[in-house]
Amino acid sequence: MTNEELFEQAEELTRAWESLKVSIELLAMDNTLAQHDAEWPTYFFNSNQSSNLESNLSNIADTMLKVSNAICPKE
Repeated sequence: MTNEELFEQAEELTRAWESLKVSIELLAMDNTLAQHDAEWPTYFFNSNQSSNLESNLSNIADTMLKVSNAICPKE
């Protein structure tokens, strides 16, 4: 794998990290809200927020696997 290809994979991981940070911040905010508003967890899970979070985390996992396979295809 060339340096340019490795750099492209690093950029993919950077985008995944940025997306992961958004998910972590959302969970931290939701945790804080849930501590002060008993109705918040119900709203969160009945709205699309929980499925959006699940989708985002799944995309991050897919990206990490894709990068791993690109860097080390035989492992």
